[in-house]
Amino acid sequence: MDRYQQRLLVYAVTFALVIVAGVAGFSLLEGFSLFDSLYFTIVTVATVGYGDLHPATPGGKALAIAVIVGGVGCFVGLFANAVEHLAWRHERERRRKKTNQLVGLFFSQIGTSLLSAFSRIDPQREELARLLSDPDGFSGDRLRRLVADLGRRTYALDCRDCDLPALRDAIGRKVDVLSMLLQNPDLDEYSRFSDLLQALLHLWQELVHRGELHGLPETDCAHLSGDLDRAYGLLVSEWAVYMGHLRVHYPYLYSLALRTYPFDERASVIIRE
Repeated sequence: MDRYQQRLLVYAVTFALVIVAGVAGFSLLEGFSLFDSLYFTIVTVATVGYGDLHPATPGGKALAIAVIVGGVGCFVGLFANAVEHLAWRHERERRRKKTNQLVGLFFSQIGTSLLSAFSRIDPQREELARLLSDPDGFSGDRLRRLVADLGRRTYALDCRDCDLPALRDAIGRKVDVLSMLLQNPDLDEYSRFSDLLQALLHLWQELVHRGELHGLPETDCAHLSGDLDRAYGLLVSEWAVYMGHLRVHYPYLYSLALRTYPFDERASVIIRE
């Protein structure tokens, strides 16, 4: 539950308690029937003035003051937060669509090629490919379970199996794209996609700061392998989420993504059947 929904709930519950307290109080203090007490409470909260019914006892007048102060405040707060919540939902949906566009740009520019390169040195590639091979897995609850399973996986890439100079140059050619994506104001800085961009930029910096990428000591290879694992794990999870988005909203892009499946070296964009 987001903060807007929490505030709405608090105001709604408080407003309901004010109405209940008003009905019970006016029934006891003024001797009104329950329906008249409800009517009188609503009239009091709405501050439209009294007609045939009005408080006659000091206790009833004190209760009317309390209902006005509490009821009007809660009603205004409830209305204002409802409007704010609708505006927030609209803005969240706009940012979500924009973020999906940014993710699509990322995979078209560099993401898919990096995923292919990393998967080729993944000793668990076949197992991962089987996990991601079901197209129906990219929808609804199955997609959420898939992403959760991917997040729990342990990745074990070895940087010695990777062409590090080529990887450094490949990321370097797209550093401006990665930086532009990361600086986009519509991107949530705490999202998984932001973490992915940060991980790739960090990996590139690690590679750039090493003049020689061959014959590295064992400890340094272990460090770089950890950087590869971090980037690869985030790439896989984000790719699965992106596939789910394409499957629902852009079937033609989803078809292309399946034909360029990064976990199969034999995948081809050419349609033969």
